[in-house]
Amino acid sequence: MRYLLLDRMDLSLDTYSTTQTINITGGENRAYTLTELRPYTNYTVTVSAYNDAGTGPTSDNRTQQTEQAEPTSSPENITFSSVKARSLTVSWDEVPPSEQNGPITGYLLYYTNTTFPDTINITGGENRSYTLTELRPYTNYTVTVSAYNDAGTGPASDNRIQQTEQ
Repeated sequence: MRYLLLDRMDLSLDTYSTTQTINITGGENRAYTLTELRPYTNYTVTVSAYNDAGTGPTSDNRTQQTEQAEPTSSPENITFSSVKARSLTVSWDEVPPSEQNGPITGYLLYYTNTTFPDTINITGGENRSYTLTELRPYTNYTVTVSAYNDAGTGPASDNRIQQTEQ
């Protein structure tokens, strides 16, 4: 008989979060699949054999990082500043770290008025502001923002509406 000791470290939060012991019965079992793991997280596993006489020595630690996944939340706090007749600046906060599922590599800013939609690709996860230009005066624009990483694009933020000046 053996058991598996699981020690998890969450890279997005940079803290240790849980330790779990999994008992595996039957000495012929040589594999175990860990499930429901968080994306982009280091997991450290050790194995020890045990029987009625006690527990044997622990194996060396083995650490493996899970793959990235697309962000599971959208950027927060979409705001407008420097609103003018033909431009406006859109800013947002980052996706919460526990929902990034890997390094954010950029954002998609979607905007539309009643006649056309457009998308701006903003590369670099640290860039959280963009000035839309060549807009129509006194026009409502609907804006949403999505974050993306190497695994894909996360959900869009709620719609935010801003009218340009006259």
